[in-house]
Order: sequence, then C-alpha cells, then structure tokens
Amino acid sequence: MVEEHTPEFVDAGEKQKINFFEGDVHLGHYDFRFDFNDKKHFSISRDGTGRIRVHSQKNISKLWILLEDEDFRPIELRKYAETDRFIFWGTQIQFRSSVAKFSFAATTNDQLNIYLGTSGIANFISPSEKWVYDINTFHRHTIPDWVYGGVMYQVFPERFANGDSSINPKNLVEWGSTPTRLDFQGGDLYGVIQNLDHIESLGVNIVYLNPIFLSTSTHKYDSWDHFKVEPSLGGDNALKELIKECHKREMKIILDCSLNHVHPRHFGFQDLVKNGEKSKYKDWFTVFDYPVRFIHRPHLYSNTYKVGWDGNEEEYKRYLEKTFEETMVPVEIKDDDGPIVEPSFKAWWGVPDMPKVNFENKDARQWALDVTKYWIENFDIDGWRMDVAKELDFSFWKDFRDIAYSAKEDVLLISEIFGDTSQWLQGDRFDGTMNYSFRETMTDYFATKRINNKEFADSLANLYSMYSFEALSSCQNLLSSHDVKRFLNRSGNNEDGILGAIFLQTTFPGIAGIYYGDEIGLGGADDPFNREPFPWHDKPSWNMTILEFTKTMMNIKNSNTIFKYGRFELLNDTKDVVIFRRILQDESLLCIVNRDRLTKDLTINTNAHSIDVIYGDCEAILEDGSIKITKNRGDIGLIIHEK
Repeated sequence: MVEEHTPEFVDAGEKQKINFFEGDVHLGHYDFRFDFNDKKHFSISRDGTGRIRVHSQKNISKLWILLEDEDFRPIELRKYAETDRFIFWGTQIQFRSSVAKFSFAATTNDQLNIYLGTSGIANFISPSEKWVYDINTFHRHTIPDWVYGGVMYQVFPERFANGDSSINPKNLVEWGSTPTRLDFQGGDLYGVIQNLDHIESLGVNIVYLNPIFLSTSTHKYDSWDHFKVEPSLGGDNALKELIKECHKREMKIILDCSLNHVHPRHFGFQDLVKNGEKSKYKDWFTVFDYPVRFIHRPHLYSNTYKVGWDGNEEEYKRYLEKTFEETMVPVEIKDDDGPIVEPSFKAWWGVPDMPKVNFENKDARQWALDVTKYWIENFDIDGWRMDVAKELDFSFWKDFRDIAYSAKEDVLLISEIFGDTSQWLQGDRFDGTMNYSFRETMTDYFATKRINNKEFADSLANLYSMYSFEALSSCQNLLSSHDVKRFLNRSGNNEDGILGAIFLQTTFPGIAGIYYGDEIGLGGADDPFNREPFPWHDKPSWNMTILEFTKTMMNIKNSNTIFKYGRFELLNDTKDVVIFRRILQDESLLCIVNRDRLTKDLTINTNAHSIDVIYGDCEAILEDGSIKITKNRGDIGLIIHEK
C-alpha cells in the first residue's frame, strides 16, 4: 500500500520510518554497491573510526548515510573517484554509541530522490531495512603500525650476495654467470647481513626473504624440513644474526614458504614411501596408486616443451635425474604414452618433487600450524608470505592467523594470490597480498603504454576501491618478482617506464615492493633470468638514475605521515596528466603523474592556505584558490604539500 497522505501520530522508540526527503521518492532500478560484510565497503580503524564506501551508477549527484547512533545524523558522502562505470563515494565516521544503525539516501542528476536499505531501493526506510554496527561483535581488521607506508625489499637469497664461501653448495658456478634453474652461485644470509647498509639506504623497513628452509634447490619451495634453515645459506645461526641486525635498524623480517607442498624427503612422505598404505602419514597426502612411485617415460623427452623448462631437454633430464636420486622414491619405467614423469600421488601441478599436503587431515594441519608458530616464537620473525595461498583449504587460514597472532601481536601476513584477493583480506586470514593487480596496471600504463591517462586514472580508482584501507596498506605493491619478468624488461629497457612505476609505488597506498636488483637496473626476463645474481662485482653496470630515484622516492614515502595514513582522492583532469591527492585531516599531498614528461604549465583548484614542493623541478604558487605550476622541467612526477 502506498500512502497518499502523511498522517501525524505519536511514534515513540525507534521510528517506524525515516523522514529525510520531503515529497515522493523514486522506486526505479539503480545500481548501488555496498556490502556490510566486505571491509572494502565498511571497516573500522584501530582508533574506532568507521570507513564507509559505496559505489554507484554515474547519474547519482549526492549520497548520504542516514546514521542513527545517539541521534539521527545524515552525513553526506564525498565523491573520491569517478570512472566510466561508477562514482566512488566515501566518508569517515566517529560513532557516538556502541550500537549504530544506518541506511542511505541519494539524489539523481535529475532531482529524483532514492532510499537504499538492506533490501535495496525502498519507498521509505523501516527498522528492518537498516544495517547494524555493534562495536562489541564487529570483527576489525587491525594491522601493525609499522606496515603503513612500508618499503619492502625482496631478497632471493641464493642470488643476492655470497657472504661466506666456506658454506658454498655443490654445483657452484662463477658469480655473475648466466642464471639457470639448477646451478648455484653461492648467495647466503651472511651476504644479506653484509649488505644491509645498501638495503637501508633505499628507505626499506621490511626485508622479505624467499624460502630459506632445508632444500637442495635454488628456490627452496620444495623444503625437506620446515624447521631448519638450509646450511648452505648459513643455517639457523645466520638467520638469528640477520634478524638481530635488522631489528637493530628497526627493520622487520618476513619469511616465505609453501605449506601446500613439501619435498619427497619430508619425514611424513618418506614414511609413506617406506610403509605404503600402512603408513601413519597416509592421509597427509593423496596417493592415486600404490606403491608410491614415479612412472618415467624417458622416450618422451622430446615433449619437454609441454612441461615448460623452455623446452630445454638436457636441463629437464638433469633435473629428473637429480629428483630420482634424492627423493628415494621408486621409479617405474614405461614405454607407453603419457607424461614424461607421472607421480602416483598428487603433486603440486604435477611437479614430481612437490607432493601436495592434504589439509583435510588434522595432523597435517597441525604440522603446518607448528611451522607457522615456531619461527615467530623462536626466531622473532615479523611475518609470513605464504606461497600459492589460494590452493590450500580456505578454512585453514583462519587457524593460521590465530596461531600467528597468539605468538606475536604485530605480525604481517601476506598471501601470494594473483588477482582479486578480497575473500582472503577480511581481517580473519591475511592482511594483504602480493598485489599483482597493481603491477598489471603499472605495466599497462608505464611499461607497454597500452592504456591512456583516463584508463589509468580509472584503474587507480578501482585499485583503491578493491580492498579496505587496512588491507590495501598491507599489500606488497610489487613491480617485479621471482615469478615474473622484471619491470625494466617489461618496459623494453626504457628507464622512464620503471621510474614512473616507482613514483606510483611511493604515492599510492600500500607497501612499495622492491625486488632485489630492480633498484640498479636488472632487467631479466622470465625464470631463471629474473633470478640473476646481484652484480656487486660490476658496479659500473648499475643504473645510477634508477638507484638515486628509488632512494629519493622511498625515503619520502616512509618518512611522510600523509603517505602512511592519508586517504586517496582522484582528480578528474586527465587530459595531459593524472592527478590525485592523499589526504590526512587538514593536510594533503598533491601527486601529479607526468608519464610523457610534458612541460606545460598546470592550474589545479585547491583549498590550501600554503603549499610546498616536496618533489619535482618546478615552481608552484597559490593564486585565487588555485595552484599554478610553472617552469615545469618535465619530471615524471610532482609532489606538492598542501596545508
């Protein structure tokens, strides 16, 4: 029933309906995106501030949250970005009671009024159509304070620096040789310790180590024993010394491993090989056919290209021979058709020396939780980066977070998941992820120039709106890694490509991720060339432009409070440059992305009373409510402080 009149009546207690608009409202079909259970839309910061974000279709001119805590308080949301598809709205709220209820109201460009409640578009908001926030039951996502504005340096230990030649592994080749998948060059943890001055000079406050546990591979994602540091890297003592030295410099240490799979020399799998179906570890793994074995078809090495390895038959043959010798798994030779090597057990993507752990087994899960806790409790590490995280049982990561936080309250937990990781970043599993979506946008705009300014601005709006501020602040905004081509390679060795991307790592929310050697211009392609040795022996080969720019930018990032905590707001002027602000209370940093190094003068509206150029060779003055930028020398980015 739709009333055509408004009777007056006593309405004690909670109102039967909210009266915000005078007159009629429109019951049309509108696209609003708000999910109370997704922290990118509703989150509570450490100090209790509520962050609310709504995405709407383009013809919405105003949006209010109709808040009911101590009183009825309509609060207008601000427009922080606009794309071809959505307007992004946001606000921050200080709640005045422990329980608050809210709904939304909006007005369209043609002056139609709309109510939005839990059921969708409504003719009025009834008590049953309100979202309810209860401070006592709402699960917050809290992260350590040292994460905000962080700069992370990723080290692939075997290729970073050789600090102690007495522990060199076998199969050592000369440092600086062309990298292969199997040959060692002698990097170790002592080499990291000896080069902490270099790392610290980059503004780094987080060191992330690729796997260091017992393993005979160069990458060590196939650990034999997750409770021991590989001796050729320096063993447990080297790790303890590295952590001690990092903590002296107020730098944190993040370790990396795979709990998803192990090496066949893992104690549980070896028992399975030995005892078969009678093994007490039988259910830790998935066996298709007993006895546990490899089925090998050596007549099919010409099919190596099907399994990767760049089709290098000799290298792949060498790898399999090593695998057969080390794993102590029986080998059955067949001359039929099929894979070159076929494990009779579930292995990660069929890789023979990586049996997949079955996380439906409670004892296997407990083993993984013991690993998680051990290195935090006994070595005082500061967090984990977890390999192939989406391939483990989703429920496991709740237990993982609980055990990590029971050992230390200020740890950082990062997943390796490509793409949208929202369901893992709600504050009950991981804090952040390796933000390959950030890298993709940087690649499209700076490296390949596949997208224009408008498309780049749209991508930044979507990246910012993808996760809560806490989750985004915890993401590793990487350009390169051990799994993808280095960014300079993707840029066709054009240094402007990586310089522009470094500028965004500095100015956009999240942890700036530096993959070792990117700062001096390493440009390797796919594995194994992206794992080249750091050229300490050849400093003339270093790209000093990239190095000095990295130092300047990262030290700006980690020393500026606005870059740590400031919200993001995108300006619409994207014809020649892309402009956004990072805003914290009554101050902001105006960030101007000048990919094509244009030297045009710029005029930008502002509410500032004073300004200061933080970075960039230009002159900037305040005049009639605008910032006028002149004598712009064409820097790839400008940063201006507004007060």
